[in-house]
Amino acid sequence: MSPFTGGALLAPPPIAHHDEVAFWLAGTGEEARAKIRANPRLRQAMLVAADGIISVHDRNPLLNRVLNDRGRTAFGFFVLYLDATSDAIGTGLTAARMAALCQETGLCSRGRAKALLALMRWGGYLEPVVGRGDRRERPLAPTERMRQLFLMRWRVQYSALRELGGSADGVLERLEEPGFLSQLAVRFGAIYRAGYRVLDHAPAVAPYCERDGGMLVLFALLSAAALGGRAPTATELGRRFSLSRTHTLQILRDAEAAGLVVRAGIVEDGVPLSGGPGFALSPEGLRAVEDFSVAAFAMFECGAAWTLADHPTAG
Repeated sequence: MSPFTGGALLAPPPIAHHDEVAFWLAGTGEEARAKIRANPRLRQAMLVAADGIISVHDRNPLLNRVLNDRGRTAFGFFVLYLDATSDAIGTGLTAARMAALCQETGLCSRGRAKALLALMRWGGYLEPVVGRGDRRERPLAPTERMRQLFLMRWRVQYSALRELGGSADGVLERLEEPGFLSQLAVRFGAIYRAGYRVLDHAPAVAPYCERDGGMLVLFALLSAAALGGRAPTATELGRRFSLSRTHTLQILRDAEAAGLVVRAGIVEDGVPLSGGPGFALSPEGLRAVEDFSVAAFAMFECGAAWTLADHPTAG
């Protein structure tokens, strides 16, 4: 049975012969993830990714309020994916096609998808395509602002992956090439539509990916552990990510109840010392963030290897 069930609005991806998808999807499998986990540079790659994600968030507060942590990434690359593909009549990104894709993948409801597109258009991340479509529904296209945002995000991920070897250097050298970003998005869309979900392999952090700022808080605790010294408080974390203290404290208390976070005054050599107003990742919390990072790195490496194989450099 086809994994692509969007009906008339959503044809399978143009590169998605099922044997091809299955071949490349093996790059996200258990063996591939185990290889990433065994890499001695994994912890450094996690820190590069965490610091970079926080930096990108700080520079783009509007889009980061549009969806929760999980949804922002997927919805954003769906925008690029639909823009780079087309249905039977040559239409790329429309509200109807985005709603169908979100329904197919379970990302969000059709109404939520259309509302998010309207917010992104209002924020300057989408614009109508002149001379295409009709009065019923005009196609949309990502603006240069949107493309630059994803260039930043994916540069962060591949700078982190560079620590592990693989295809990262090839992507970093070509991210600025016309059309290369779109080709990456097409592969990520195919991987997602085929059923790969990072959170299937990192269930402990799933509740925090559904909450505004949840993963940012965990990433900040990861960075704080590497730096050592005084553990950050809920007030400091909330202020850093423009979250209320109440919301931030609830995230931390829930993570504490789940065994992912402990109260700490200081962190020495990555070990939280109890006592004090701050918070730190527990060993279980560190493992949960590692699970998430490994699964995400596997997806980004798979997308990179696939894109580079299909679009080798000239000569």
